[in-house]
Amino acid sequence: MDEQIDQPPWGLKEFNSDRFQNAFPIGEGRNASVYRAWDKHLERQVAFKKEPIDPLANFEVEDLELLNLGEDATKVFELMLADRGLGSRYTLLREGQLLARVDHPNVISVLDIGLVEAGRVAVVLPYLEAGTLDQQDLPRAWEGLLEIIVQICRGLAAIHEAGLLHRDLKPNNIIFGRDGRPRIADLGLGCAIEDADAMAEWVGTVTYMAPEVVAHRLRDQRDDLYALCMIAYQLFYRAEPFADAEAREQGRVLTPARRDMPRELFGILARGLAGDPDERWPDVPTLLRELERVREPKRPRWTWAAASIGGVAIAASVAVGFLVASRPAQADACEDVSVELEQIWDDEIQSELRGAFGSRQAGDGLDRWAGRWVDVRAAECSEAKTIGASTKPSPCSASLRDRFQATVQAFRTPHLREGLSYATVIAELPDPGHCVDHPHDAEWGYGGLLELRNIDVEVQALVGMGDLEVARDRQQRYMDLSLELRSDYGVARAMFWRGEIRRLDGELDGAVQDFERAYEDAWALGLGVFGAEVQMKLAAVAGARGEIAGVDAHALGARAVFAEYRPDRVAELLQVHGLALLAGPEQVRERGVTLLLRAVELREAQLAKHGGTRELLSAAHESYARGLLAVHRAGEALEYLDLALRVHQEEFGHGSWRTRAILMLKFSAFVEVGRLANAETVERGLLKLDADNQAWERYTEDAFTLANRYSAAGEFRRAAEVLQAGRHMASQHRSQEEVWRFDIAIEELVGG
Repeated sequence: MDEQIDQPPWGLKEFNSDRFQNAFPIGEGRNASVYRAWDKHLERQVAFKKEPIDPLANFEVEDLELLNLGEDATKVFELMLADRGLGSRYTLLREGQLLARVDHPNVISVLDIGLVEAGRVAVVLPYLEAGTLDQQDLPRAWEGLLEIIVQICRGLAAIHEAGLLHRDLKPNNIIFGRDGRPRIADLGLGCAIEDADAMAEWVGTVTYMAPEVVAHRLRDQRDDLYALCMIAYQLFYRAEPFADAEAREQGRVLTPARRDMPRELFGILARGLAGDPDERWPDVPTLLRELERVREPKRPRWTWAAASIGGVAIAASVAVGFLVASRPAQADACEDVSVELEQIWDDEIQSELRGAFGSRQAGDGLDRWAGRWVDVRAAECSEAKTIGASTKPSPCSASLRDRFQATVQAFRTPHLREGLSYATVIAELPDPGHCVDHPHDAEWGYGGLLELRNIDVEVQALVGMGDLEVARDRQQRYMDLSLELRSDYGVARAMFWRGEIRRLDGELDGAVQDFERAYEDAWALGLGVFGAEVQMKLAAVAGARGEIAGVDAHALGARAVFAEYRPDRVAELLQVHGLALLAGPEQVRERGVTLLLRAVELREAQLAKHGGTRELLSAAHESYARGLLAVHRAGEALEYLDLALRVHQEEFGHGSWRTRAILMLKFSAFVEVGRLANAETVERGLLKLDADNQAWERYTEDAFTLANRYSAAGEFRRAAEVLQAGRHMASQHRSQEEVWRFDIAIEELVGG
């Protein structure tokens, strides 16, 4: 480390006691308290950080014996004293000295360093009143967000150029002033790159740590680069870039849903988030050049897809020829933009709706909105033609067209319009005039019947991934929106998904009530396939209750409908039916296994005939393996679990949330056949996956599950080791009651 940074604060001037007036606390950290105040000397508002008073400053471990505190209290004080070693390195003086090395408009500057009462160090900084990055009212257009990221990138490049690492870059450490300019702040955990001791320490915020940092491997500038790309991804896509810890470790970045952004921007961020640091951008200046290359030059308003024309190297005659050749096509495109709605809205559809609703009001209301959309669309097309840009609809206009199409489609579909308040739906269609000043706003059209159409798929995906907490929130939004729009179909579907969430959460009575209500609504709307889908879920509930007669009754009722109207779903039904029968006696379980094998055969036949995703075949393999385990055919089960995992990974190129379920089944199979070494490998992998995800509740539950299966197989030693591991994690991250729960389990295991 630089010798200057290691020196104590001797020679620092003492600040006058009245220098900082009207001080108001605005933050508290490990090594400093932060105040906003008026600096009388600098005649400006400042933020000043000062060291807290250390009550243990002159206390040593040996002094504990004199206090006779007892064993538990002594351990607490020993930990606090040991923690001072790290704290003595990351001092406020050190942070101020590191910040003083950097002079850049996108890094917060140090105004002064000195001493306050009791000889504590204080660092004076500019007061930036606009708050941190996560407190900003950010622009929705990607260009505005990119400008923010580019500025942060420039600041980080300056920090690295000064020979420093930040090591805790996150939204809370990026501060904005009134000028809208972001500044990187808080180098409290930063260090000089040549400081080998500090570089070896594990500090930072786990959410923004690169995989090699989480794994306690050596750090370099690419770790800060990783954190920056994580922030950028969250900013652009309003989502996390990874599905799980395994995906994060391997750098498998989720493909975002925003269609209005350049594809190359996603590629730039995905490379910056690679699991292997050697696959990332080599340094921040390189990343900065790539981001700046994506930025478009400032152009007139209608520039969502403007053609790149020219460079001085292009001959004038070629450029003129290109423009002349383009004009007729663009003129034709703008002559009658109403043709862009011809597949969605015309006189025939308007007449159809008049008959469906028994009045002209719905059709007339939609026709007036369509007229306003056409006016705005014609204006943007004409201006785009004038500047030589693409005449395709802007992202804003396109999103409104999608909303309009979803609305008309719902009005034309009997079961979707049942009970629908068409006046409310039409009144809530967004104003097309918004697109005049905000052509890039691709989310302006979202909501209403377009959201209602999409939310069903979203809830289905969340339930399938087992993310029940988020699924419950989205299901409630589904219900609220359906009631607001008076959509009987939406209410029935939201009720169905609430029942499925309750079933998976073990609330079987509530699930049955929801399913029965959804079933009644399905038949009232004349939706036989939807009704069969509900029956399929009721069969699963009956299986969970051990009611075999109910399983067969619901499954056979659903099968009759699927066989006639949706033969592609018969394999899915066979899986549900077969798994539900596994709750019965041995003869019934064997029948369930037969159905599960038939589901595998059907999936294979469908793939051979129609192609498509192999993930459904992987799920069928997994279900059949569950059946084989239920009838004690673990050796065969392992073969099908290997197939399920391989097919799944071939389909996606990686594992996902299903990987964990398959591994748990493999663990059970290995234990049953006595392959304990393999079982231990899988067990450790499962617990590591939980720990990497910081899923401590799941970690403790998995520890109990794994220990119980070891114990049932007579492997009491290994069961005790797993319980001890679970207890350790519970003591670190869970409640005292959870620790006691492990203590009781360990005592029962040892006593037994």
